[in-house]
Amino acid sequence: MRFVLTPLSFVCLFSDLCDARQTSLPLPATAVASASSNCAPTGPVHGMSFVAGAPTTNTFATSADPELRKFIVYVPSSYNALGAPYPLVYMFHGTGQTAHTIMNKNTWKRAAELRNFIVVYPEALPYLMQDGSVQTKWRTDASEAFAVDPSELPMADDVQFVRELHNTLITSLNVDCDHVYASGFSNGGGFVKTELRVELADVFAAFTSAGGIGASGGVAADYFPANGVDFRPHFEVVGTRDDKKIDNCIAAGDLQPGDFLPRAVPAVVSTPCMWDPLNVFAAGVGMDPSVYATVEVAGFTQFRWTNVVNPGPGPTEYRFRILPNLAHEYPSGTNYPVDYVPVFWTWMRQYSR
Repeated sequence: MRFVLTPLSFVCLFSDLCDARQTSLPLPATAVASASSNCAPTGPVHGMSFVAGAPTTNTFATSADPELRKFIVYVPSSYNALGAPYPLVYMFHGTGQTAHTIMNKNTWKRAAELRNFIVVYPEALPYLMQDGSVQTKWRTDASEAFAVDPSELPMADDVQFVRELHNTLITSLNVDCDHVYASGFSNGGGFVKTELRVELADVFAAFTSAGGIGASGGVAADYFPANGVDFRPHFEVVGTRDDKKIDNCIAAGDLQPGDFLPRAVPAVVSTPCMWDPLNVFAAGVGMDPSVYATVEVAGFTQFRWTNVVNPGPGPTEYRFRILPNLAHEYPSGTNYPVDYVPVFWTWMRQYSR
């Protein structure tokens, strides 16, 4: 049964240690790269409206589903339709959240204004869950397991929604299609990792996520890009107090109730519920999972894979960080001492399609 809703921190010159002591200084505006050479829509395009300097809500029905889909777009007040094109960031919310919720829980809108890029907040559809609740969910293999009888009324084709949303944005706005990025939290992070980077790798230059540990199962090939070519870099973070991931590890028998996720390198490597998915996903990003570098500092523990086995169209990597004392949150705004929006932005910005 489907329920339908009606109609930064300082600039980090990115290194492995740079975000351990961030403050709340504004990000200076920077020039945008040259215009894209490949910015043509693939498939249906819809009408949309926007107001520079203000979040604007839009809706449309995709070619795959009859439900009205919602998204909020923020175009910086500096917007110039005839000037240099603007990078684009997609931010995908978690279970039970909305586009409006996630917009107000992190600083992507502020960063977009200060750094001259466009940010869009798509919204998932609500579904009846097996626990009796009604919650928004992005369709992934994992999320279908929580929906009530999805075979009776399948979950929406969210990949097609994003494809048509992207077609609409690049047709209506001055977008730099070589610098398009996706970030997600929780279920939204899983959607970014297991659906968008597989099915829409031709659209995005890089991905980030929070609230997840690698892949949820399967083999590396399950996470290869569908076109077999566009292996894209990924950067994700998880907190030691993330109850969702702790519960997974307890269910696997790797942690006991009351434990936190380990973050010392030897402990992570020896904890299968953490290490096994990381290896699978590293291989899925095109890396050799056996070759990695680590960093342990007060602010995070990091694993970084850069030894490419399946080369893509450009530089790539898989970067994973464990953040001390972070709960099941997207670390931004007031929920964590370090705002990861400027960290993610600085990292993503180095990659192009």
